[in-house]
Amino acid sequence: MKTTFLLMVLAFLITWSCSSAQPIDPNACWQTIKHPPHECLESIKRIFHGHVHGIKKECCETVSTISDLCWPIIFPSMPYIRFLLKGICTVKYSLH
Repeated sequence: MKTTFLLMVLAFLITWSCSSAQPIDPNACWQTIKHPPHECLESIKRIFHGHVHGIKKECCETVSTISDLCWPIIFPSMPYIRFLLKGICTVKYSLH
């Protein structure tokens, strides 16, 4: 039993990312998505009205750089928006 516990702790430590433990600055998250010249936030808002093809490559590049920890800060009521946007950008511009 003691060995199992030690293996679980070891597995946790190996897979735990220190960066995910860092606090996220909400202002930094907002600045990333509002940053001109792309004004990505406006493109994302248009997606909610069915304008999926209006997202620009620059916005997709911004989406790919936003931390996964920022998405709940920017869109608290839409937890899966990052997956939708990353999927659209991957299909449209082959960005990963």
